[in-house]
Amino acid sequence: MDNVYDIKRAKNLNYILPVNTKLNRVSSDLKKGKAAVCIHLHYLDTIETYLKYMEMIPDSIDIFVTFSNNEVKEVLQKAAVGSRKNCRFINKQNRGRDISAFLVACRRELLQYEYICFLHDKKEKKSIYKKDTDAWIRCLWENMLGSEEYIDNILSVFLENSALGLLTPPYPVTEHFSTFYMYAWGRNFDITKELSERMKLKCNLDIAKPPVTLGTVFWARTAALKKLFEIEWEYESFDQEPLKEDGTLSHAIERILAYVAQDAGFDSGWVMTDQYAGVHFENMQHALKTAFNKLNSALGISWIGEIDSYESKVQEMLSFVKKHEELYIYGAGNYGMRCLAMLRNGRTSPTAFLVSDSSNNPKDIQGIPVYSIKEVELNPRCGIVVGVAEAYREDVIQAIRNKSPEFSNIYLWK
Repeated sequence: MDNVYDIKRAKNLNYILPVNTKLNRVSSDLKKGKAAVCIHLHYLDTIETYLKYMEMIPDSIDIFVTFSNNEVKEVLQKAAVGSRKNCRFINKQNRGRDISAFLVACRRELLQYEYICFLHDKKEKKSIYKKDTDAWIRCLWENMLGSEEYIDNILSVFLENSALGLLTPPYPVTEHFSTFYMYAWGRNFDITKELSERMKLKCNLDIAKPPVTLGTVFWARTAALKKLFEIEWEYESFDQEPLKEDGTLSHAIERILAYVAQDAGFDSGWVMTDQYAGVHFENMQHALKTAFNKLNSALGISWIGEIDSYESKVQEMLSFVKKHEELYIYGAGNYGMRCLAMLRNGRTSPTAFLVSDSSNNPKDIQGIPVYSIKEVELNPRCGIVVGVAEAYREDVIQAIRNKSPEFSNIYLWK
C-alpha cells in the first residue's frame, strides 16, 4: 500500500479553483441538507477576521458554530450569518479545543451530512509570530471558504471525483513556520501510529513521509472520515489545558485525517483558490531561491538532485582527504567554493587553492591562500581535489601531470 503523500504526488491531487466563476453548477437540490460547515471560534478579539469568510457560505449549506465563550456567541448572533435559520450555536467545553468541536460537540450532527467542512480560529503564541499566524489563517480560511462560487466548485470536485475523500489547504509558506516543510511530524509520529493501530487503519504510515494534513481544517466526504467519527469521543478523551505544543492526541488527529480516508478507500489532496495559488507560488519561489543560495554558500549544494546524495559525497571526499597531510583544491571559482563548503561541513579545510594562473586570482580566498600549480611542490603526502566544471577537468589533470608526471593523488569532485 502506497503512502498518502506519495499518492498525492503521483496523482497530482492539487486543485486550484476560481473564486469568481462556477466550473460546474451544483444544483440546489443536491446541496440542500447534504453539506454542512462546522466552525469553532474561541477568541473574541478576532471574530471580524472570520465573519467575512462565513458570509461566503451559501444559504443551502447548514452551519454549526461551536464556542466556549458566551461573548463570542453574542457577537455572532448579531452578525448576518448568525441570524440565518440554518445556523446553529453549540456551547462546548474548551478541553480538546477545535478537535473536540467536531468530534464531540457536533459529531452526531455532522454524521447526517454527505459533505462537511471544518474550520477554527487561531491565535499567535508570541507576538513575533503574528505575521506568520495571519498568513496561516488566510491559507486555512480562504482556501476553504473563498467565495460562494468557490465553495460550489469544491463540491463539484467531490461530485466529479468519486475517489476523492478529503481536501485541505496546502502547508503555508511563512517566515518562521518552517516546521511544515522541514519535519511536519514534529514529535507526533508515535502517537499518530498508536491512534492508527487503535482504529485498526489499513494505511501506510511512514516517518520519512510527511502527513498531508496540518491545521485540522478541511472539506471532506463524510464517508472518508467515518471511522474517526464512529468513535465515541468525550471531552475527557483529550489532554487537559494548558495543552502541550506537541505530542498530544489532538496533534495526532490533526495528522491522521488522510490515513483515515485511505483506510476508507479515498484519496486526499490540497485545494487553493486561484488568487491564493498565485501568492503561494510566489512565496515558494522566494523560499526556494533563498534556501538554495544558503545551501550553496554553506554546503556547496546548488540543485535539488544533490540533496539526497550530499552526505555520501561528503563522506567520499573526506575519506580521500584523511589520507593526505596536505590538501589542495584545484579551482577557485564556483565549483571550488562548493568543494570548500563541503570540506568545512566535514570540519576540515584545504592547505590552499590551486589555479593554472595566479595572476588572475586574489592572493587568498576566505583566509585560504591561492597558488599557481607552478608554485607548489607535489609529493606523496599531497592530495588534490579537482573542483572545476567537467569541461575543464582534462586540462587541469594535464596541468598536474605537467608539474609532476607521477602524481596520482587526485579526487575529481562531481
